[in-house]
Amino acid sequence: MSNHLMLALDVGGTFIKGCIIENHQIRTSTIKKYHTYSYLDADAILNNFKLIIEDFFYQYLRDHNKKSINRLNIGFTFPGPFDYQNGISYVKGVGKFDTLYEMNIREEILKRLLAASLPVNDQIKIRFENDCRLFGIGVSEELSEQKLICLTIGTGLGSAYLEKGKILKDKKGIPPEGYLYQVPYKKSIVDDYFSIRGILKLALSKGIDIDRYNTVKDISLLAKEKDNSAIQTFETFGNNLAEMLEPHIQSFQPDKIVLGGQISKSFDLFGNPLRKVAHQNNSDAIALKDELYYTFKGIDLIFNNNDH
Repeated sequence: MSNHLMLALDVGGTFIKGCIIENHQIRTSTIKKYHTYSYLDADAILNNFKLIIEDFFYQYLRDHNKKSINRLNIGFTFPGPFDYQNGISYVKGVGKFDTLYEMNIREEILKRLLAASLPVNDQIKIRFENDCRLFGIGVSEELSEQKLICLTIGTGLGSAYLEKGKILKDKKGIPPEGYLYQVPYKKSIVDDYFSIRGILKLALSKGIDIDRYNTVKDISLLAKEKDNSAIQTFETFGNNLAEMLEPHIQSFQPDKIVLGGQISKSFDLFGNPLRKVAHQNNSDAIALKDELYYTFKGIDLIFNNNDH
């Protein structure tokens, strides 16, 4: 039995989802959800991170009847802007994590874990990465020889370009860092159209009462009940997505476009225009509903393969 522990933590503005990874297997039975408390002062947010790590850590010791472990690896997804290599947050002005601005979160968490005297004999390593990149790395393990554009559509649009399992950041034919969210589109930028707020704005323009139907799931249920306004909302969203992505598909020529995130669960309602554009460019478009699994898989892989 391995004597080291890996924890995966997916940090959002409202909730943190975490799990234990053991021998490269996601232990789905250990997945838990915690409040982030991202609106509190820095000390409270960082102490909350520490308590969550301790919760998983001591659960692992109890489950395996251990008194200590040799090594502890902790992988975080974290919202941007963020210096992922150095562990420094630059999130500001959104009402979440403002108090962590320009703070070295890796050092602060490590300091608290060391002060708590966790029974780790050797070392504690902490790494951070963008959630969509981790999703893409997790997906690419199953599609290792392929060129991929991976998208997560939720609070905003996350994107990652990969080739043979490696993240691409500055290759010809891709936007800087592989980030599509800030690319100009129509009257604004991509992020304003391809996000939860984007689809709600679109629903409002189609006459849907978004005070009553205020989630993508609500609108997708309306569409499945044959509500014309909801059906048109998803059709327009799908046409826009295909239009926005077409030049990027043509310039990068991926084997697949892979979607994750909350909106991807409604792919059957909006995916046909994107599939059509993909097929016209010798590609394919698919949606994976278990984004969290692939994100956690990506965390495991960044610790075991330094090429990412």
